[in-house]
Amino acid sequence: MISQYPEKSWSFSKDKLLNRCPRAYFYSKFLMWGGWELDAPERKRKAYRLTKLTTIEQYLGTLIHGYIANNITALKSEDIKTALEYVGKEFNRAVIASYKLREEWERNPKNYIMFYSVYYKNRNLFEGNLGMEIKRKAKTLLQNYYNSKTLKDIQDGIRIIEIDRENNFTSFFVDNYKIYSIVDFMYEKNGNIYIVDWKTGKRSVDDEFQLKLYALYAYKNYNIDLNNVYLINEYLYEGDFEERKYSKDELLEVENYIKERIEIMEHYLKDKEKNIPQDEMFFPARPSKYNCKWCNFKEICPEYKENFILKN
Repeated sequence: MISQYPEKSWSFSKDKLLNRCPRAYFYSKFLMWGGWELDAPERKRKAYRLTKLTTIEQYLGTLIHGYIANNITALKSEDIKTALEYVGKEFNRAVIASYKLREEWERNPKNYIMFYSVYYKNRNLFEGNLGMEIKRKAKTLLQNYYNSKTLKDIQDGIRIIEIDRENNFTSFFVDNYKIYSIVDFMYEKNGNIYIVDWKTGKRSVDDEFQLKLYALYAYKNYNIDLNNVYLINEYLYEGDFEERKYSKDELLEVENYIKERIEIMEHYLKDKEKNIPQDEMFFPARPSKYNCKWCNFKEICPEYKENFILKN
């Protein structure tokens, strides 16, 4: 039986959302909970559906990550043509689903794709050169994967420890909170551990913190010597990579940061043990053109309507 409230958990992405707009955080974690049930209140069902919206860039990244995971486990040789056919086929299917299968998505959003730009009607995906843009970017990402340092290691012989396939939500614990840290790929070679993050977008100021989070995950779950752990960002769009090592003290700083952020998160709870949130209005909305432009939840947010619809 599913609990009435979500589990006590923390993730870097949810923490960023809480910092940017507590109201959007409330929608994404609490209002949506149970919204997959057919007899749930309509606003709760809508909040759940809205969590499933995806952008074109996010979906392309998902396809590339999935292809890489399958390619590594199957040890297939380079085949750009077949890979591009796979990406193109899946992308076309997703575009058609977004336009033609709206009712099916509303009934079962977990099993269908709905693009944000289609749902909110801010871009016609059949206009312009979107298909060529996607093909060009996918080709660049795949070529750089086949030329990557990590793939060369794999071809020389490694022992796979973990690989992210089919949404394996890997985690560790800080106090009694589950900390989600989804590792793309972890392997052992010559006594060293390598943790790889495949990056399909541009570099971000968050990249290093994410690597530290992966290192903390490995340290907590595998009790490994950090002197033998290497963290790698493979920037597939640029065809570049960065390698890092972190000390135990640096990881303790990350753990302390997580504890501090959990304290802030608990400020929004009525009951910390049961993870029961305060009422919706306790989570302030922070409407702005930046925050609201790509917010999944603006359809159900009164502040968005007040600030960007009624004023126009």
